[in-house]
Amino acid sequence: MKIIILEWIATSGKTSIKKSLKKAFLQKGKKCYAIGEDKTLMPLMDNDDKLISIDFLQRLIGKSLTGKKDYIIFDRLYFTHIIKTNSTIKDFKAVEDLIKSFSMIVLLKVDETLIWERIKFSRKLREPSWSEYVDRKWNDEEINGYYAKQQKLLLELIAKTSLKHKIYDSSNNDFEDIAEDIIKSLND
Repeated sequence: MKIIILEWIATSGKTSIKKSLKKAFLQKGKKCYAIGEDKTLMPLMDNDDKLISIDFLQRLIGKSLTGKKDYIIFDRLYFTHIIKTNSTIKDFKAVEDLIKSFSMIVLLKVDETLIWERIKFSRKLREPSWSEYVDRKWNDEEINGYYAKQQKLLLELIAKTSLKHKIYDSSNNDFEDIAEDIIKSLND
């Protein structure tokens, strides 16, 4: 079993990458199980206690590793928890240790000058609740700044992880090429 952890800022193309990965695995006759942020992040969206996050993630990973699967794709597994709880990679070492030998983190980044355009485009595709959430929290300039800052924090975290990792610039929407390279990298 191999695990792919997709970390990203909103609008970086994570959904498209995930679809491309699942399609490629299916074509190869592989069993792939995707665990979305509704399971990895949303249950603790307002949590700021790292111990609660670590315990939650350890239980989630334990449950996810049962059964016969060739691949598991986690959507935003633990980097956002680190940021939200004002923690470090070292604080989440127990989480990394559970999956270290068979995982790869994929960070999707976007050229900062494109973030605002991506947000406007995402508003057309996503559920209205996302746009309402964004509009309640920030004005247009603030949201662009927020996602640019999030991306910088994710880049800092990936530089410190002990897991195999790769950073992809998804600014050009070359999602199928990225998915192919992820699969190749998993098998290296």
